[in-house]
Amino acid sequence: MADEQDKWLDRETAEFLLRGEPLEGADPAVRDRAERLVAALGALAPPVPAGEELPGEAAALAAFRKVRAEQA
Repeated sequence: MADEQDKWLDRETAEFLLRGEPLEGADPAVRDRAERLVAALGALAPPVPAGEELPGEAAALAAFRKVRAEQA
C-alpha cells in the first residue's frame, strides 16, 4: 500500500544511504535491501559527470540553507 512504510528503512539507515556510507553494523537483511534500493535508484538516475552540478541542485541547496538559517 502507498501509505505503508518499510520498517527496515529507518531514519538512521536513510541518513547512511544519503551520505553514501556503508551499512557495516546493520542487519544483513537490511544491508541487502539497502543495496537493492541503491542499485534501483542508480539505474533510474541519469549519469552526472564528476564535478558537474545536478539540475536544480543550486536551488535545492539555497532552499535548504534558508530553512536552516530560519531555524537557527
